[in-house]
Amino acid sequence: LLSACANPINRVTSDNYAETCSIAEKNGRLGVAEQACYRALVNVDMGNLGPELKSQRLYNLARIKRRLEKFGEAEELLKASIPIEQTLSASTSPQMGRRLIELAAALAGQDKWQEGAEYLTRAIPIAPVFVGGERSYAKLAFIQFAAKLRSLNESELAARFEATGNSL
Repeated sequence: LLSACANPINRVTSDNYAETCSIAEKNGRLGVAEQACYRALVNVDMGNLGPELKSQRLYNLARIKRRLEKFGEAEELLKASIPIEQTLSASTSPQMGRRLIELAAALAGQDKWQEGAEYLTRAIPIAPVFVGGERSYAKLAFIQFAAKLRSLNESELAARFEATGNSL
């Protein structure tokens, strides 16, 4: 019975590692960020800290993995986060949009453009809510997918992605 309860020590530890991850990422120390994000995720599991925190920690680690060009690992983490997030927020929430765009990028990094395009298509109605760096990143994803899909003779979807990217 006690093992099913959230452990406040694990919450504090997870939060501390998450903060370390964020600081390391901002300082360009992605190896340190990767380890800290991993430890933040492990503490969520050990402490039964709930699906919202698990989804967030999966997403954070996946972002770092993608930036380290560990695309397969990022894909796996995002494919674990998305179903959790679907139970927590609307399919058009910014949280879902972030995950869909990250997954599309991770798939593109593995030259899985067609599969990535399926996820990016789901992000089209969400992209306009992004601001700042997230908006710029979404724009870049849509424009890069448009170029690649055009080269694969997927001109209709390419045009849709290009229009979305240009509107951001």
